[in-house]
Amino acid sequence: MRTHGYSAEELSRFYAVLDRAVREAAEREIELSIPTMVQRLFFAADHGEREADRLIAAIFGDAVTVSCASAA
Repeated sequence: MRTHGYSAEELSRFYAVLDRAVREAAEREIELSIPTMVQRLFFAADHGEREADRLIAAIFGDAVTVSCASAA
């Protein structure tokens, strides 16, 4: 995971995305650690993703599916 080489503006946007993901995970009772969220966010960012909704999707990956399946 690369965390250097990003502009201050990009890092600020990533922080906002991570904050949103943490809140959504809590609201939806998705068990996903913050370190895992950070890894997934930077993996997507390292591959060029910058759009907030797509970064959120990358963070949750299949956690949403697993969470929904375990709730059933």
